[in-house]
Order: sequence, then structure tokens, then C-alpha cells
Amino acid sequence: METRANPIPLQNRIASIFVHVSDLRRAAAWYSELLGLPLQENQLNGGPVYFFPLPGTGLVLDNNANNRKNPDWREDMQPLVMLAADDIDSAYEYVKSKAEPLFEPERHPGMAYFNFRAPDGRAYMACWSEGGGQDSAPPESASPIRPRIGGVFINVREMKAAADWISDLLGVALPDDAADSSICIVPTSRGAHLLLDDNRARRGETFEIPFMFDSNDIDAAYSYAADRGMTIFHGIERLNTVAYFTLADPDGNLVMVCQES
Repeated sequence: METRANPIPLQNRIASIFVHVSDLRRAAAWYSELLGLPLQENQLNGGPVYFFPLPGTGLVLDNNANNRKNPDWREDMQPLVMLAADDIDSAYEYVKSKAEPLFEPERHPGMAYFNFRAPDGRAYMACWSEGGGQDSAPPESASPIRPRIGGVFINVREMKAAADWISDLLGVALPDDAADSSICIVPTSRGAHLLLDDNRARRGETFEIPFMFDSNDIDAAYSYAADRGMTIFHGIERLNTVAYFTLADPDGNLVMVCQES
């Protein structure tokens, strides 16, 4: 599939990833401890989200308190990823030809967004922000788990259909054999890698691993998490030049920590 000659109003990058939580303070404290970052009390002021402005791809904790006040809201409208939009109205008109918009653009000072549903049923967000979403500088961290999202996994059942759709949506070319393996890498301009993953479907597993943090020392990272009593979902696995393990946050959301050498 050829890359589009004309630019589209969605950027081929993941601006942020959402983690949906029940207790915002508890979740913010857990992720802050994991990443060795100070807890930002100014973000715990009664709002529904806590944001980690990580370089490349941010992390948004969302308790959906405001969404649930809307009688038209459903839990399956929760997005996993936020795609950056150059212009929210152009993005909305564009997405209508590719997916099902779940609501019209919602506008706030300095930003606007809407959610949409892919053919496989997964919800996404498209968001325009004033300033174009400049990358944040890497924060100072006291953890061997780097405050950087290295990859986002879109868990899929039909790899070829999912690869064709995301390739068309973002206007990026994929190799002819991209859908033949259990992981399909979708090119991104910056930030986290976008990885289509059908391993869960192949193995009949009911859980999803949505994203991973980077580490320069997987053994130190594992010890750091274990020493703090964090729940280890899966211990260290080593495969060629990659080593990783998986944690469960207080809400049971799974987080991979990965080292590539």
C-alpha cells in the first residue's frame, strides 16, 4: 500500500496512551513510584485525569468520572490511544469515512477532541492541542524504569484486517508481509512504537498488555518493582536481545517493562 501523496489531518504517532483507573490518587501514586517521579498534587484537584508529560508519548490516567455523568456514555467508548490531529474539524470529516465517530468534537480552551470506533470495535481518540503537542524533556527519575513509553500494543484478532485499516487511516505503507507475523510494526513519526499484536488471540488469552516502559537494566527494574511490593504478573523473559516482565497496577491494568540491547 502506497503512502498518500496528500497529507491527512491525523499524524502517524501516538500522542498519549490512556490507562483507565478507579482511584485517581492511588493510580497516580503507583505510576509515580514506578517511574521515580514526584506526585503532582496540583493535578489531584478533583478533576478526572492525571497526566504524565513523558517525552514522545504521554500517559493519561483517567477515572472517567465526568464521562459517566453523560447518559450517552458507555464504558466501551474508553479509548486506549490518542492520535494527534492537525485540525479537529478536518480530522472529524476524514475519520467519518474510515470509522464510526462516537461523538462530535468536544472543544475546550487550547484543545479539542472526539472519540471514534475502529471496525474491530476498539475506541480511539483524535485530539488537537494548541502548540501542536511539542515533546516534553525527559524528567529526572530515580527509577531504573525509564519515564518513557517505548511501545504501544494494539491487541487484535485479525492481523491483516487490522493492519490494512490502520495503514489506510494513517496513510503509511506497510511491507507486503507485515501481517504474517504475530507483531506488526506500524511506522510512527516520533514517540512510542505502534505495534499490532495478535499473540493474545493466537493463545486464547483474555488479558491485554497495552504498552511498555523502557529500561536500561531489566534486572534492576524487576528488583525495584518487587522490592516495593508491586504485583508481578509475569516474571522476566529473555528472547535474543530483548528482556521483559509485566506488572499489574492497582486496577489490574498490565504494564510491560522492556530492555532491548
